[in-house]
Amino acid sequence: MAQAPKLKGGGYTPDPETLAKIGRLDLKARGLVEGFLAGMHRSPYLGSSVEFAQHRGYVPGDDLKHLDWKVWGKSERYVIRQYRAETNLVAWVLVDSSASMDYTGPKAAADQSKLDWARLAAAAIGWMVLLQSDAVGLCTFAGDVQEFVPRSSRKDHLGRMCDALLRAEADPRTGIGPVLTKAAERITSRGIVVLISDLFVDTADLAKGLARFRHDGHDVLVVQVLDDELHFPFEGQVQFHGLELDQKILLNPRQIKAAYLDELQKHINAIDAACRKAGADHVLASTSSPVDVVLSAYFNKRAALSSAGARGAIGR
Repeated sequence: MAQAPKLKGGGYTPDPETLAKIGRLDLKARGLVEGFLAGMHRSPYLGSSVEFAQHRGYVPGDDLKHLDWKVWGKSERYVIRQYRAETNLVAWVLVDSSASMDYTGPKAAADQSKLDWARLAAAAIGWMVLLQSDAVGLCTFAGDVQEFVPRSSRKDHLGRMCDALLRAEADPRTGIGPVLTKAAERITSRGIVVLISDLFVDTADLAKGLARFRHDGHDVLVVQVLDDELHFPFEGQVQFHGLELDQKILLNPRQIKAAYLDELQKHINAIDAACRKAGADHVLASTSSPVDVVLSAYFNKRAALSSAGARGAIGR
């Protein structure tokens, strides 16, 4: 991909080819979102107006105007009325651009890599948030943070996000633990954090990063996107070349398929367990599944559980 010329102050001017790619990604994201997005969101955080949520015990220093005198009249207990407010949402999308994400399987639709899928998913989420006049920010990373796009609620912010997504280059390094910690230090506004990665990482490092986000009060969604790894459809003698390790090995896939798929499932289960422990949602996606189908299924399930009064992580 051609690099845009650098300008003073860390900015740049995209060349015509890059601008065309940004436009295509922008239009794709808008089209996907308009297909399934409807209605307003509700903040998961407690505010001071709009809709009653729950009672809690009075604590000295609480504003007396929120005392529920009806409850006091019946039980002589002092309780405070809490409300659920419709507040401005802040979403942060973190996209893994390590070398393994640049893999495109032989049976991939339209030569779409995992990174291509992640780019479109990130752009779609960004447009969905902006469409509601909320704010969204972006971080691309591999062995370190590559780009950090500050949050904004401007509609033209999607173009900036798409630009950064397209400039994310595959990097053979992976360091998800330190990267998530660095990202968390720069994300000062509590909101929703969406991590999109194939998660071929150490689960202990991932768990530490997720725990940091949860400690900071964020809702966390982890989208694990995989390609041929899910089915291992290779046949005949195949030479496998490591994307993040410079190694090659010649194998008969049929001899190792069962063992490979078993190890992969163990890893997915470990990722799922780490997400559960951190209170994060975990969604397993395939590049063969359209982005809008994966996202709409997740949000519909979350909305259904919210309506039913369920709490905790979903998506498994």
